[in-house]
Amino acid sequence: MSQSINFQNFNETDVREEILAPLIRALGYRSGSEHNVVREQSLRYPRAFLGRKNTKKDPILRGKADYILEAGSKVRWIIEAKSPDVEMDFDSIDQAYTYANHPEIRAVYFALCNGKRFIVFQTNQGPEAGALLNLTFEELQEKYQTIENLLSPHSILRDHPVLERDMGVPIGHGLRSVVRITNGVISYCGNSVNLPSLTELQIGISGGAIERNESGQMLAFLNTVAPTRSMQLLNQRLGLTSFEMISEDRYISNDSKTPTVFISDKTVILPAGERLLDINSWQEFVIPENIVCRVQTQASGHLQGNLFHGDFSSIMHYQNVDRLINLYGKYEMYVA
Repeated sequence: MSQSINFQNFNETDVREEILAPLIRALGYRSGSEHNVVREQSLRYPRAFLGRKNTKKDPILRGKADYILEAGSKVRWIIEAKSPDVEMDFDSIDQAYTYANHPEIRAVYFALCNGKRFIVFQTNQGPEAGALLNLTFEELQEKYQTIENLLSPHSILRDHPVLERDMGVPIGHGLRSVVRITNGVISYCGNSVNLPSLTELQIGISGGAIERNESGQMLAFLNTVAPTRSMQLLNQRLGLTSFEMISEDRYISNDSKTPTVFISDKTVILPAGERLLDINSWQEFVIPENIVCRVQTQASGHLQGNLFHGDFSSIMHYQNVDRLINLYGKYEMYVA
C-alpha cells in the first residue's frame, strides 16, 4: 500500500482495489481457497430478520458487504467499503452491523473502510459498542501485526472455534457427553500399615477422560505420574499409571451429599526376578516369586464448577501372603 494517497481523487472502487484488496491478500484470504473471499453476495432474504410474515415490520437491508471473508470456510467476517467523502457515522456503522448480523451471514466481526479510516467492530456487541480497531490509513502498515492478530484466518479460528453439536447424554451439569480430564492430584492421607511415606504421598493426574460405554455406564480413564521414578515403576507394575474406573450412577453429581461413586477392581501379577520398590524401606528388591495382587479402589465425589473432587479408598490384597494394605485419601481433577 502506498504511503501517500490523495483521497480527493478516490472513489469507493478505488478504496476496494487499492487499499482493501491488498490488505485482504496480505492477511491470507484468496477466492476459492480454504480462506475464501466472497464479493458482494446477494441474500435470499434481503431483510433484517427471517421468518416474519409481516414484511412491513421487517426492514430491507440498506447495505451490502463488499467482502465476506471466510476463515477455514467456517467463520465469517465482513468489510464494507465506502467512498472517502462518506462519514463513518452511526448510520453507516448500523448498516454494516445489520448485514453482518443477518442470519444468512452471521459474521463475527464487521469492518468499514473509506480509505482514510479502517474500523472493526465485534458483531455480537452491537453497533453501539466501541470499535475493536480504529486506524488511519497510515496506521494500516504501522499496526499491521495488530490487524493480523485479530483478522487473519488463524486468529479468527483461534478466537472463534467452531464447536460441534453434542447430541449425547451429558456427563454432568454443564458438561458434554465426553469430558476431558486436564489435570489433578491424588493425595494419600493414611494407610493401614502406618507408613509415613504413603501418608505424605501425592500422585499427579496428567490427563484422561470420562465417557459412557454401550450400557450407559460412566467410565473414567486416568493417567497418573508419580513423584519419583521408582514409585512410577511400582505404580506401572500395579496398573495404576493408567487405569479405568466405572460408575453405575447416571451423572456426575454436583451435590456433596449425594456423591458419584466410581469403582475399579483389577488383579495384576508381578513376575519373579523383576526389581521393585519396597515401600517399607524405600529400597528396590528382586521379587523372589510371582506375586498376585488384587487392587480394589472406590472413589466418591461431586462436581464444583469444572472441579471434580472427593475421597477415595484402596485395598491392595497380596494373595500369595494373604496380606491386605488399605490406603485412603482425597483427589481432585479438572474437567473440560
